[in-house]
Amino acid sequence: MKNILLMFALIAPLANAADTLSWDSLRPQNTQQQSLSPSDKALVTEIYVYEVAQQSRKLSPMEHDGYIKRIELAEKRGLNVREALDEMVSGKRYANAIIPDLQVNDMKLGGFLVPLEMEGLVGTQFILVPTAGACVHTPPPPANQTILVDFPEGYQMQSLYTPVWVEGDIKAGGVSASVALSDGNQDIEIGYVIDASDIVAYQ
Repeated sequence: MKNILLMFALIAPLANAADTLSWDSLRPQNTQQQSLSPSDKALVTEIYVYEVAQQSRKLSPMEHDGYIKRIELAEKRGLNVREALDEMVSGKRYANAIIPDLQVNDMKLGGFLVPLEMEGLVGTQFILVPTAGACVHTPPPPANQTILVDFPEGYQMQSLYTPVWVEGDIKAGGVSASVALSDGNQDIEIGYVIDASDIVAYQ
């Protein structure tokens, strides 16, 4: 009996050996401005994403309000927004940069799903993003925070706001997908692709 328990104790860790990735690990190190705090970097990146969106379409009233509020917050923090944005672009440290040779097998990453291909409530292809509702009511996240998930087995969606773990193999793969929004379709730039082995909801 002891031998059986010992064997199970040795095998169990292997069954849960998937490496847990963080969203920050998907950003190249040289895309992060060392002179800004993490919260200021995030704020400048959000402003950048709004400005990129404005180049191809008119922002919705909600988006425009979000953009103005972020500009005001940056000014309140004493940030020179133009200088910070110029530094991001000219130094190749802009939001969409990916790690081109990234490839991690047997990993898991937590986030939120946006369905692309559905049959009823069951989806086989999704976009995985770090925050709930991204790609739906706001400008999409940068490419390095947007992942295409292929799961032929199918996963039954509970809600856009239900967090999930996605397990499988991830690799770099710049692709684009069209996502249906309340004000029409929008093309989303995707930096990575996951060949998923499992998708599990968690609370």
